[in-house]
Amino acid sequence: MGKNYLFKVITGVFFGLLVSCDNSSSDQFEPSANNGGNNGNTTPPPARVLEKITSNSTILEEYTMNGTAFQKGMLKDGSTNNYYTGTATYINNKIGKIKFIGSITGSMVYDFSVSENSKGNVYSATCTATAAVALDSFISDYIFTYDADGKKLVKILEKRKVAGNSAYSLFTESTFTYIGDNIFKADCAKGTLTGTGDPNMVTAKRTVYSYQNYDSKINPYSTLPKSFFTAWSLIRPENFYRISPNNPTSVFVMPPAPAPGVDTPMTYLYDAFNYPVSDKNQVLKYAYRTL
Repeated sequence: MGKNYLFKVITGVFFGLLVSCDNSSSDQFEPSANNGGNNGNTTPPPARVLEKITSNSTILEEYTMNGTAFQKGMLKDGSTNNYYTGTATYINNKIGKIKFIGSITGSMVYDFSVSENSKGNVYSATCTATAAVALDSFISDYIFTYDADGKKLVKILEKRKVAGNSAYSLFTESTFTYIGDNIFKADCAKGTLTGTGDPNMVTAKRTVYSYQNYDSKINPYSTLPKSFFTAWSLIRPENFYRISPNNPTSVFVMPPAPAPGVDTPMTYLYDAFNYPVSDKNQVLKYAYRTL
């Protein structure tokens, strides 16, 4: 999941919003049809998608559509000056590939192949990560486990081949806890595999991501394909809250000891339809595109 992800967690306000063959095909998600909480309003919210997030007019994130089909998203990578652009490729009208390329020369390139079901949930994925230094490159395969209803993501097991080796040697197992429909906690154990290819938990070091005190409003990321933010969260797991229907008001990261935990508060102001439009200080701004 990126050996430098801990550094990218400590991002202050920026962190809080973290974050092709045929791109003309239509990904049939419903931009405003979610359970984000219209709080009983009888007037349905307008069909819209998140288009841009800015801080003092500086773009932090930007998302591009072709009609109702998602094309790509650009995301600021933590507190660095690097921006990743993830471009979606469609296979049989579903997102089948997402490739993330950084704006800084030498950035790791993440090329995902994903399989999603009719609900937009990813059930398998492979990532080929190419680094400037060949020894840092890897290939990861992911197995996704959902609950009995096929709705809530319960666990992701990643097995990784490093530096061109043909055998898996490393793993990351992420286990999810929920409050309602929102991910409350992602417990990520990272270690080596046994000789038979099973996770060796004796070697595991844990990082726990807690997404706390959710509101009852609409998560702006839920207006975009869940598979895109699932893939991004596999790279930067602090962002798993983005696949929840509501918005956390605090994100707490507890890395392996002896490193201290990092808490990032998040605030929102909403429009009449309960979409976030800014943070409390109106520095961060959310812009939407009406469909």
